[in-house]
Amino acid sequence: MTRATIALNSRDRGPERFVCSTRLGRSLGLRPTREVLFTVVPREDRYKAKSLIDTFVYRLGDQLGAWGVAGLRALGAGASELALVAIPIALVWLGNALWLGRRQETRAQAQAAG
Repeated sequence: MTRATIALNSRDRGPERFVCSTRLGRSLGLRPTREVLFTVVPREDRYKAKSLIDTFVYRLGDQLGAWGVAGLRALGAGASELALVAIPIALVWLGNALWLGRRQETRAQAQAAG
């Protein structure tokens, strides 16, 4: 049985379900969306940036998230406090995504015109 099958079929496998769903989200949504942003970037720059993002940025983000949750738990934070911390972070990432999307459109239009 695969890890995904075990996670989906077991009732006490919450962490496995979470890991599988985030990996599924990355492969179905995040990765194709991120690669669309590279359409107006020269090929050489695209491959350099992708390897950096795929290794360093993902790993650093995962590690900082784990340390942040562990640190807040050590201070006595529960699920509601973690959510109160996560919501502003998610809003910052939403703003960043909107800004990057607008920049992508501007650069694509400039490339098409020129």
